[in-house]
Amino acid sequence: QASFAQATSAQDTLLLGSRGRLKRRLAAMSRPGFVDVLIAVAPWLAVGSAGDAPPAYDAASWKGLITGSDCPIATTLNPKGWGRQGGELLCERTGGSGRHFRFPPGMFDIDEQVVVPAGTTIEGNENPNDPSDKTVSPDPSTQTFFVATSGVSNPRANYCGTNGNLAQGDAQRLRIGFLLLSNTVVKNINFQGKDTTRPWDNGSLCGGAAFETPGCVSPGFSNGVGNGWVGKTGCFDVAGRANNLITGDGKGVENVVIDSVRLNDMLSGGQATQIAVWVAQTQDGSATKNVRVTNLVSMLTRGDGINFHGNVQDSVVEDSRVENTGDDIFAVWGGYATSPAGIVFRNNVGKNAGVTRNYGYGVCIAVYGAMDVTFTGNKCYDPPMNHACQHGAYCNSCMAYVHDLWFGAVYPQGDLITFHDNEYLSMEGVPITDRPSIRTDKGSNAHIASS
Repeated sequence: QASFAQATSAQDTLLLGSRGRLKRRLAAMSRPGFVDVLIAVAPWLAVGSAGDAPPAYDAASWKGLITGSDCPIATTLNPKGWGRQGGELLCERTGGSGRHFRFPPGMFDIDEQVVVPAGTTIEGNENPNDPSDKTVSPDPSTQTFFVATSGVSNPRANYCGTNGNLAQGDAQRLRIGFLLLSNTVVKNINFQGKDTTRPWDNGSLCGGAAFETPGCVSPGFSNGVGNGWVGKTGCFDVAGRANNLITGDGKGVENVVIDSVRLNDMLSGGQATQIAVWVAQTQDGSATKNVRVTNLVSMLTRGDGINFHGNVQDSVVEDSRVENTGDDIFAVWGGYATSPAGIVFRNNVGKNAGVTRNYGYGVCIAVYGAMDVTFTGNKCYDPPMNHACQHGAYCNSCMAYVHDLWFGAVYPQGDLITFHDNEYLSMEGVPITDRPSIRTDKGSNAHIASS
């Protein structure tokens, strides 16, 4: 969660997951014009060969239905080119104003952050994750894919509203994915981002996930201790400068389900989203509650894997697998929020933290201020410790780092960060003994219980 250079092409090839399409070397990014050519022909050349590639659809074919309020029983979709027959997008009413959309197999363009209204379910054709081996890529002919039409490739891009460098609405065009409001479900889909770098402006992390909840565009005060910020509301950049940049209405939501989704396993060239899941800090300090992430698989991100930021309460991440990040894999960044509590990460697998930024920052599990968080039954796989890391213990130095004294982190009186029955393993699955499982900062106010 700090600004470091993008990974070198040589390091991008090192220790990546042993299966799936990530065997295509990320070093291809370094070839002039390679990514541009790949994007131009994707997704047709990128999907696997187990079956025929499903039809491709532009964003206009489906986006208006999701963001609106109508619920036609069946909408025939017109695919792009080739005269192929399109599938049907089905919808049924649930609980009055609720809507349940069922997508057919296909490659669906997505060109911005799409708001999923309250009470809406998006369900793809089939679960993309093999329960016996989540590293195995699915047969594309059976799958529903949402594929970004563009991505961030300039490390100098304005991204977080730092010092007023964005206008309202700019972030939504950069952060291609879904913005999930209350009582929403996303299930059985694949998502492919096309970012090839993490902008320096996103160094402290402000978003860019496939799945986000409403809140501030900027990360909030991060450059120091957060005690003086407790109780403050509003949106602030990393240095504490106020702005009014928000996604959605900027307020907390509740009852969000992300179930059986697969991210960034389709294209080579290091293309991905910034993050898999980002729960944003809210503008008014209101809580985001009951976020449930189950059976998520993410094979590559430019930043964190999953990050719960701000006043997140009563939320769970379970039975998920996240590999090949550019930062921490599973993170709770409560910061100076009033009461991030009731958060549980259980039975997850994290592997290869930090690789997409040359192992310059990142561990498997990280906490940056919270009241009550539990990590249990997780397995973390790490490469050899990066002794050359200029940021020392923040790079693959432990299974979990409980941070204090920076990033606005606050641990209120009575806080408890609990670890039990987790495993810390080498990339080959051998228990790691040359570094501690858990670290914290000298003088930290965090209370840690482990077993």
